[in-house]
Amino acid sequence: MTNLSDAERAAMRKCLKAFGSAAESIGYDKPLGTYTEAEALQVIEAIVACYTTAMVEYHEAAKYPPVRGIKPSVSDPFGGLEDDIPF
Repeated sequence: MTNLSDAERAAMRKCLKAFGSAAESIGYDKPLGTYTEAEALQVIEAIVACYTTAMVEYHEAAKYPPVRGIKPSVSDPFGGLEDDIPF
């Protein structure tokens, strides 16, 4: 990946714990090159799930920037409205 944003770098850092947990369940003493396909997929799944979740959280938080001192009351002010514009 090139030209990573700060949010992407932060999401990648969050994935270190997920990677560590997956590696711990497999065994730290087992070299990466000897992982079975299932073990490698377990690590990949843990990292991708964590990264995706972190990016969704970032985008949801950035969707409606908070106003200082006011707690958001709705996540999407237009959610649930019918689209009555014909195409």
